[in-house]
This record gives sequence, structure tokens and C-alpha cells, in this order.
Amino acid sequence: MKLSKPFLSILIAFLSMHSLAQNVVPTISDPQALEVLEKKKEQTFQKLFKDPTNLSLLFEYANLSIVVGDLEGAIGVFEQMLIYDSELPRIRLELGVLYFRLGAFALANNYLKSVKEFNPPPEVEAKVDQFLEAIVSAEEPFQWQQNLSIGFKRTTNGNSGINADFIEIGDFLLEVDQESKRQSDRSSLYNYSLSIDQDLNHPRGDNIQYFFSYGADRFDTYTQFDVQSNVISVRRNFNLDENFFSFFNLEDPVFAPNINLLRVVLNRQEILRSGRISLDYSGQLDNGSSMLFSYYRDEKIFRSGRQKNGRVNGISFGQSYVWSGPQALYGYKIILENYRANTDYEFYENYGLEFSYSQPLGENWQFSSKYSYQDKSHDKNYPLFGARHDQMESVRFNMLKSIGACWSLNLGLIFNDSRSTISIYKRRANNFSAQINYQCFK
Repeated sequence: MKLSKPFLSILIAFLSMHSLAQNVVPTISDPQALEVLEKKKEQTFQKLFKDPTNLSLLFEYANLSIVVGDLEGAIGVFEQMLIYDSELPRIRLELGVLYFRLGAFALANNYLKSVKEFNPPPEVEAKVDQFLEAIVSAEEPFQWQQNLSIGFKRTTNGNSGINADFIEIGDFLLEVDQESKRQSDRSSLYNYSLSIDQDLNHPRGDNIQYFFSYGADRFDTYTQFDVQSNVISVRRNFNLDENFFSFFNLEDPVFAPNINLLRVVLNRQEILRSGRISLDYSGQLDNGSSMLFSYYRDEKIFRSGRQKNGRVNGISFGQSYVWSGPQALYGYKIILENYRANTDYEFYENYGLEFSYSQPLGENWQFSSKYSYQDKSHDKNYPLFGARHDQMESVRFNMLKSIGACWSLNLGLIFNDSRSTISIYKRRANNFSAQINYQCFK
């Protein structure tokens, strides 16, 4: 096949623009292997200058582009080839699949349907039908996913025991008996969640996200500490055309008001209801990091005592970064909030800090970790106990492994330490959990 000079000029110019591009996550996670393929792609690009009519080199360059995540580069090669020869069903199939992966469903639909005009083999036609069905599903206004998980947890503090030997009440010291100190226990974990994404068919791509979850933690021995929780939330995402806060200098800004309702039950008795409204503003900064600024107000109703009922007003700011080498994600979040209750000694100010890190590992494992610290000072002295100042630290580690398309295994390890100037609020617990998840409900 001989290619025309205008075609060659356009093709070489396009390849030059996309020789180092990347618009989706590469199909391989090993940084060294990825570097080798990038070099091979560049070498193939150099060969095309010397032999631009070589179809094998064009296919090789396109396939290497796909592997390293440069789908647009591969699309450019295939589309320019169709300009020269429109009767290439294999190229049309490749273009349909690539546009599908980029979410350009209209273009994907056109290319995939055109493959059938060339009477492809049954296995190719079956593949085309599979993608056409996936396009119909993806263009439905409501996309939903259910997740069911079951597992167990081993904790060093199943009875919510006090981490102190004495309690100070006024001028008296009371010794903490052994049964009131922390005791280990095992519990069974049950969780169900439903996520619904509503496409509003808006030019900017706005959507609404609905979420519902139910969780239960049932202990073997200390059943009086069995916990159940329900969460319902609604989030409206506005994809903005421009950045309204120039000092952030964001790209692709999103404004998202959301409502979150929480109900907690302890040993079949409701102990807490919470209603939270938050306003989130997020986007990508010039340095490549993602930013999230949030203001929230959380109304809390405690069934055990009206004096604790009140509201949290808070703000948080966080950034996350991508470490391209190991394909890791790391970030931080700063939290400032105050609580105003029905009784002034329940008033407090809280300052929090979080650090997180995650990265893919071999054999389909995903590692994630988070460190969090909170410093909470109450405005007034507690009756009998005096001034209250709490400090809470936790470290979380998770290992998630995908098992096929529907199953996953989640292993968790958590270290919690709560310190306080009032001994009855001192707690410490180490938890290990293992859960199996299923997410292919129809």
C-alpha cells in the first residue's frame, strides 16, 4: 500500500504532537516496564520517519500507544489510515473500542456499527454487539451499583474499656476495676451499599449521586456494644465553566452541595441521629494536584442526653498528588471545626490533620493508608471532672485485592489511641478485619 504525501505530512505531524501524551491510565503498573515501552514507542516513531508507508510500524505504534495510555495517539493513527482507505473493518473496530474507553459513545457507536457492513466473522460481530450493548447501558440516565460485604473483626477493646488505672473525681482517686478496662473480642461485620448516578444530560456533564448504606458490627461476647448504622446521602455536582475563586486558579472546577443523614443504633437502641449539609469546591491546580475545599454544618441529636445535642460548623481543605513512578496517590487534609451544644461544657473546638497514601501492588493488590490526628478542647470545665482536652490518633492500613470482575478481598488494620485529661474518656484499640465483597448484582 502506498500512502500519499499529504497523508504522510498530516500523520507525522499528528504523531509528533502525541508522541509523549497520556490520557488514560496505562494497562501496566510496573514503572520499569512502562519506561521500556515508552522508549520502544519512541523508537518506532523514529522508524516511521524513515518508512512512513510501513503498515506494520503504524500498527505497532498504535498498539504501543494504547498500552502506555495514549489512546488519542492511537486514534489519530487509525483515523488517518481510514482517510486513505475507508474499507478497513479491523481499524473501525479498534476505533470503536478506543472511543468507548474514552467515553465518546456517539463516535464509538458509529464506528462499531460500520464494522457490520463488511460481514465480519461471528466472533467479531459478537464483540461488536457486546460493546453496542455496553454503550446503551452507559447512556442510561441512571447508573447504579450495589455492594454486599461480609467478614469479621478482631479487636483489643470489644467492651469499650477505659485505658487508665484510676479516675479522678474532684479530690478523689477511684481505681478502675479490671472488668472496666479494655477486653478483646471478635465480631461479625455485615455491610450493604447502593450507589446511584443520575446523568442530567447537561452540556457540562452535571450529575446527581445518591447513596445508601447499612452496616452492622455484632460482637461474640460484649453484645451490648453491637452497633448498626444507616447512611443516606445526595450530592449534586455542578461542573463549572470557569473558576469563580481566582486565588485557587483551578482547572475543571466542580461545585457540589450535598446532604448526609446518619442514624446509629447501639444494642437495638437508637443513640444518635445526624444531619449534615456541606458545600464542596474542587478542581485541579497548576501543579497537577487536586484540591477540595469544604464548608459543612452537622446537626446532632443524642438520645441519651439532650445536653449533648448541638451542631458542628467546620471547614476543611485538602490536596492530593499523583506520584507517577509507582502510580501512587498521596495527600493531606486540614480540618477546623467547633461544636455548640445545649450545655456550655459540651462546647469545643477541634483541629484535625490527615495524611493518606495509596498505590497499586502486584497480583491485583491495592494498598492504602491514612494517619489522622484530632485535638479537641472543651470551653468549660466538666462537672466534677474539671477541664477536658482530648487528643485522638489513628493509623489505618488496607489491602484490597480484586478477584475476578465481581469479587474482592479487603484486609484492614487500625490502631486507635484516644487520650484525655479526664480518665473515663481514655481509650485504646487495635483492630484487624477481613471482608469479602460482591458487586455484580443485576
